[in-house]
Amino acid sequence: MLDDGRGLGVSAAGDPASKRLIVLCHPTPGAGGFDPNPTVTAQWPVHLLMLDRPGYGASDPLPEGAIPTIQDRADDLATFLASSEDEARAVGGADFGTVGVVGWGTGGAVALSLAARHPDLVDRVVAVGLPRASGVALGDTVRRRIGLSSMNAHAPLSQLTRALGAGPALTRASLGIADDDPALSRPGVAGRIDRMLAEASTQGPSGIATDLLAFRDRGWVDELPRITAATLLVYGDRADDGSDGSGSDTAATAAADGQWYRRRIPRSRVIRAAGARELTLVSHWRRILAHVAPARRP
Repeated sequence: MLDDGRGLGVSAAGDPASKRLIVLCHPTPGAGGFDPNPTVTAQWPVHLLMLDRPGYGASDPLPEGAIPTIQDRADDLATFLASSEDEARAVGGADFGTVGVVGWGTGGAVALSLAARHPDLVDRVVAVGLPRASGVALGDTVRRRIGLSSMNAHAPLSQLTRALGAGPALTRASLGIADDDPALSRPGVAGRIDRMLAEASTQGPSGIATDLLAFRDRGWVDELPRITAATLLVYGDRADDGSDGSGSDTAATAAADGQWYRRRIPRSRVIRAAGARELTLVSHWRRILAHVAPARRP
């Protein structure tokens, strides 16, 4: 529970006794609990932590009248991590010190904001497939994928929530994942994604509406130069043009977006993942873990 009384949904994987903690920030729309590759995670001596954002899964929605921001979500993570470490110390548990953070899609914004606002907490970061945040790009990418009109996307919260509630159910295309994405052929991937989307819908459109409102504020971008963590910006090299109707678009996945962030983040570099598309997080999970937990590679 956070200081304001909001409850948080928390999922974990890997070794709970490991001193190396990795935080995974999920995309919009997506609840926590999605492990990109459980076999690899179990083999790597890390503790993987995943939190539901407000209105998703088991996390309480924001109170009426609250104005969400990316920075607030980053601070939620920092508060939870600090309290978790205090509790672990009190019972003689692991003292994890600094952490690694991974953000998938728009979750990369939260990951980068956490690193910028809490540089003493985060030592390594990976953002996977994060669209550039110039203009309203983050919100527009999500809007197109979930079939929301431009007018509704910029409407007040009540109208936005009604429009989302009347829209189609969430599918993999809502995340820009095409049916022929090569990572979907891996055992269990499709089922884990479908469960993540189902969890994202348990409270109706509350979580997505909160995310879309948060994307309107670009204050987190101004803080990016404060990041001191070693940062990887990872993009698949097989971006789709959306012609198959899947909702995937090149602008959201192109490595050029990574260069936009690289110019703003010290100690950052862009990686193009061979043969990968929207599920780069899945197909290159081992490489990602090697960055956020380099001294612990099995």
